[in-house]
Amino acid sequence: MQDMWKPKYNINNRTLRLLEEIAGLKEKIQSASVKLPWIPALVRDAAVSLAHGSTAIEGCTLSIEAVESLFDGKEVVGYPEKHVVMAKNYLSAIKWIIKREKDKIIDKKDILRLHGIIATGALEGGKAGEYRRVNVKAGLHFAPNWKKIPGLMEELVDWINKEANELPAVISSALLHLQFVTIHPFQDGNGRSARALATWDLYRKGFDSLHIFSLDEVLNENRRFYISNLQYVQVEGRPIDIWLEYMCENVLETLERTYKRILAVGINEKLKVSLTSRQEKLLRLLQEKRLAGIREIAEVLGTTLPGAHYVMKPLISASVIEAVGSHKNVKYRVKK
Repeated sequence: MQDMWKPKYNINNRTLRLLEEIAGLKEKIQSASVKLPWIPALVRDAAVSLAHGSTAIEGCTLSIEAVESLFDGKEVVGYPEKHVVMAKNYLSAIKWIIKREKDKIIDKKDILRLHGIIATGALEGGKAGEYRRVNVKAGLHFAPNWKKIPGLMEELVDWINKEANELPAVISSALLHLQFVTIHPFQDGNGRSARALATWDLYRKGFDSLHIFSLDEVLNENRRFYISNLQYVQVEGRPIDIWLEYMCENVLETLERTYKRILAVGINEKLKVSLTSRQEKLLRLLQEKRLAGIREIAEVLGTTLPGAHYVMKPLISASVIEAVGSHKNVKYRVKK
């Protein structure tokens, strides 16, 4: 009978406090977003941010605007073809795990399939969807001998489908992330696969039921600390507790950003308004500035004066924003 991976760790007091804050903020986000008609925009932006963040950690040079274009099915030029493929693949992987979020079981074939989606045409070595058959070093970490990979992955898969189900989603996701990159089952594409698996774990357990959180973007912004915290455990042999605390910090930061974004728009949930990205940007501007003239609005939106009026017209009709002042000095604000 195959053994199960049994991670040894303790939840320290600070991690406990972080978990409490995470739970409270997650509940606030769910309550605030229940009737928001612009959730699809948040889902789109989260997928784009996940793809941009996770691939940027691995050296992908695409801007977030370029990844947005890929999400919308547009062509992107001016970047290495391999980097474009990396981002396209990761977007496909996010869509795939969303479709599979209700799966009760993750097996070896699922992990190989996920790596195949992520890595096809975007590898430095090895084959997409196949375990490595060479020994590798990831940074300062010497990964296990390649002959041990099948057994180690069977242990991990067993843990995912049994013991992990008894743990809070934030903890099981962080442990899965750590063990996957420690095993390093593939010759290339392990980081992207680990982060996608960790996101899938959060989806499967209902932690991000709306798919609006983007942990990978936060990890990318602090890439040096992300790598350091991995190496504390992998190389220095320090307790897993350090990694769990670090990941809880990042999850909390992710939720805080999402909550601020929901609040920044400031639309009463009873208003049935479906926002475009420019309308959302306009409402953020008006929340920050209180009042703004048409020229300032056009500049911020990156459009012409008639274009700015076109963006505002549906919001004025829906009584979301209003004009104040005389004809020549008219300005706009969010309607109270």
